[in-house]
Amino acid sequence: MRHIDLSLFSPYEKLFLTDELLSKYAFSLCGGPCPGLIKVENSQMLESVIKCCIAAGFPYKVLGGMTNILISDKGFDGVVILNRKGKISHKELEDGSVWLSAESGAGMAAVVRYCMENGISGMEWAAGLPGTVGGAVCGNAGAFGTEISDIFMFGSMLDEKGCQNHISHENMGYSYRSSILKHQDNNRILLGASFLLGKGDTEEISSRCEEYKERRKSTQPIDEHSLGSVFKNPEGESAGKMIQAAGLKGFSVGKASVSLKHANFIVTEKGVTSADYHRLVCHVQNKVYEQFSVLLEPEIELFGFEVNG
Repeated sequence: MRHIDLSLFSPYEKLFLTDELLSKYAFSLCGGPCPGLIKVENSQMLESVIKCCIAAGFPYKVLGGMTNILISDKGFDGVVILNRKGKISHKELEDGSVWLSAESGAGMAAVVRYCMENGISGMEWAAGLPGTVGGAVCGNAGAFGTEISDIFMFGSMLDEKGCQNHISHENMGYSYRSSILKHQDNNRILLGASFLLGKGDTEEISSRCEEYKERRKSTQPIDEHSLGSVFKNPEGESAGKMIQAAGLKGFSVGKASVSLKHANFIVTEKGVTSADYHRLVCHVQNKVYEQFSVLLEPEIELFGFEVNG
């Protein structure tokens, strides 16, 4: 792997970890090394580190909760920036609506909790959703018939030159579990997002959040290590039901297994490799295609693999 001259990142050079394994931070428990990793706590720090990478010609990748990405065992030969900037605020309007603003490193769990504490309605469906605001907005996360694109209004981002710009809902190019910012080859990084929500009764909001959490717990392996739904649902179909019909529940490759609770989840154990996980993804795709002539498209990001789904 390349040598990263940390002196170029002053005054943050002492905050870097070198030759760090990404498996330590991934929900999947797998992922190879990187020559330099830093956790950033605020926008100024994030922008500074990214601009240093651009100036030095170092490849970089900004990651959030690592709940929806599988990084290969080869890792990433550049600077990994773990986004931990997580301020949340809101403004109540006269018509009863609420503007909720959250930095991209804020955890979705923290956002839902903030809404419950402040009587803000419209985010209940995300109760129990892992990951960060950045990942949810860029990947158009959704559950129970609602998507983040239903409430996202605008955000701020850094472009490929490290300059800050605004981006509106109309310019996000939203589609099912995707947006223009999900394609990381463009190196446009979401800094923060604003959502249009409403006022509600605190107790009722908390009750709905608990209901969604229970529904999630009863149907998904939330107590195990996973990256959430592995495949997008084909139009009019359920990926989980197709995988189950192909007899793949419980099928394993190494320490990666198709969940017995929900077939569109792959659960992992300590000692798993990204190669295990990726081989299982490919096996599931092949078996479902053999039976249904449908090629399942990954919902998770496969990073560092020769064939991306």
